[in-house]
Amino acid sequence: MKITDIHNPWRDRLLPANFDNCPFHLEAGSREGGRRIVTHEFPKKDLPYSEDMGRAAINFTVRAYCISYPLNAADPLYMRDYQLARDKLQKRLDQGGKGTLQLPTLAALIVVCQRYRLTEEERFGGYCTFDMSFVEYGSQPFSEATAVSSATLLVQQAIATNQQILMNLAPNVAKISKMQ
Repeated sequence: MKITDIHNPWRDRLLPANFDNCPFHLEAGSREGGRRIVTHEFPKKDLPYSEDMGRAAINFTVRAYCISYPLNAADPLYMRDYQLARDKLQKRLDQGGKGTLQLPTLAALIVVCQRYRLTEEERFGGYCTFDMSFVEYGSQPFSEATAVSSATLLVQQAIATNQQILMNLAPNVAKISKMQ
């Protein structure tokens, strides 16, 4: 009996690790998050004031590896030549830009790779490691799709104000016309 034959809900939920469909084995992965806190300290005051500036970007640190297998499989991650998986992942990391990071126990997230280190050692032939740092991609605050010009916003607010005034005056106009 192998350990993989034992039913384990945690193991059943594991997803294959990859970055933009470039698979890798995961040795260690960590997620870092938190709040952006600015602490203000004032002259002649004993107590500081800490201001919450919102959620910090999520950071991921990943230690991945590619290794040679005794037999070739359809997946490039499980090939006799580990360099196929290594080269695919390295090419994608060098390409830059946003991509989807999937770690085995976490939900997929759109990220960008800040840096990576590829390590190969002679004593570990047929094996390489990647140390990668990713940061949450998020969204551009003033992209053309979501940005509204000041003039457009002013016109929209003027129309809304005009409609509100007409609605407020409507009952009074009806009373005056009945009186005449």
